[in-house]
Amino acid sequence: MFNSPVHVLSTQFEQALGLINISDERCQFAIDAHEEIRGIVEADKTLCAWGISTVLIGSYARHTAIHPGKDVDVFARLTNLSVNSTSPAVIFEHVRNLLVAHYGDRAEPQNRSVKVSFDRGGFEFSVDAVPAVRLGGRWAIPRHDVDLWDDPDERWVETDPEKLTELSSEQNKTLKIDGQGAYVPTVKLMRQTRCHHLPDRKPGGFYFELMTYWAFEASRVNGVSFAEVFAAALSAVAAELASGAALTDPVLGSAYKPAPDPTVRQHAAVLFAGLAQKAENALRAESRCESAKLWREILGSNCEGQCFPLPEGCDESGRALPVTAVGSSRGSREPGSFA
Repeated sequence: MFNSPVHVLSTQFEQALGLINISDERCQFAIDAHEEIRGIVEADKTLCAWGISTVLIGSYARHTAIHPGKDVDVFARLTNLSVNSTSPAVIFEHVRNLLVAHYGDRAEPQNRSVKVSFDRGGFEFSVDAVPAVRLGGRWAIPRHDVDLWDDPDERWVETDPEKLTELSSEQNKTLKIDGQGAYVPTVKLMRQTRCHHLPDRKPGGFYFELMTYWAFEASRVNGVSFAEVFAAALSAVAAELASGAALTDPVLGSAYKPAPDPTVRQHAAVLFAGLAQKAENALRAESRCESAKLWREILGSNCEGQCFPLPEGCDESGRALPVTAVGSSRGSREPGSFA
């Protein structure tokens, strides 16, 4: 898509991904918390009789979570139950009562899950326990609207989060930058960009992750550097938003629900078209300082500060510093792993 980019700023993109990633310490807090909850539910006699088997799901499992990483999801699979053998109320109420008895008011019942809040060393986060029963070869979770739980035809929602984790892992093998899978890091860059520019608006981060998945799947993303790949992803996602076409769930093969309001989607389309143009300008900038300035504007900041470090010798306005001046930029936080 781009011919001979002048500045790809590979070092700065590597540092930016470190700043976007969840720190090792926070990852360990999340690991300890979700293992604690999994231990509690897997020790319960009733849940054992129902065939309890838990697994980590969500952005932590797909390795697409970004700083601060406050949401962890645990899938509580009940392998001996099916949509025809029980109701959402029965399994939800048991899981709710179990976790409330253990955690008190730190366990907050949601519409179809139980959220347990944690505070480890000032890091506040939560673990969502989501009960599920069998639905053929997939799983079903309670419908969000509890008023439908009495309707045998409407009370369950089909899902397969483990399959999505597998698809993400496979997609990360399709394009590599310096031997590293490009898909997962690009999703993180997209999530950070959305989080900065649409902090309290839809579509959410997961919606953007799925759009990025399809952009990679359709080979609309290519390049030999993260600068090129990220720029291509921004362009592809902007075009997808503008198209108005329904986003397809790559696991279920059906339209993503709930679909964002057309007005909300159009706002995001205009915003990301501008960001895609800015990314193209960054690739073709006259200097590395100007390029870094534009990438910094695209990625924005998180609660720790700016997410794109400036190259040495550049100021925040995109100009080169005098030779005698000492440049400064935010330091890199090493990427954390999560298993």
